Amino acid sequence: MGEQKKQIAMGCDHAAFRLKEIVKAYLLENGWQVEDAGTFGEQSVDYPDFGMKVAGLVSGGTIDKGILLCGTGLGMSMVANRFPGVRAALCHDLFAAIMSRRHNDANILVLGGRVVGDVLALEIVKTWLNTDFEGGRHQARLDKFDRI
Repeated sequence: MGEQKKQIAMGCDHAAFRLKEIVKAYLLENGWQVEDAGTFGEQSVDYPDFGMKVAGLVSGGTIDKGILLCGTGLGMSMVANRFPGVRAALCHDLFAAIMSRRHNDANILVLGGRVVGDVLALEIVKTWLNTDFEGGRHQARLDKFDRI
């Protein structure tokens, strides 16, 4: 059996561009293939445009995981969770990152670039990527999402 390709999609708005670049560099250094959906600078943009790109890739099954960033993370969460099959989790601490994977099988991590600092953001990303879904009773709950 070959090793599974580590692919992830990323997107952000202007408020989180700097943090996206830091997280992206970490991912690339650690063997991830990053699909960068933008934005590519700090000029003002509309966050839904970039959230829809990443959520569309995950929803469509092109890529299994994504990371979205905006000023607070709230807007990106709202956009992403409108897509079928997307379970976007806004995480501002390690416990939320762990539980979003263990119990909710989150497939998009959302970070607030104006809320979490660089060091904490990287720890959240590492934790989120390295935490497995427990399945079991949690799967039955997630199955209810798909029936909405």
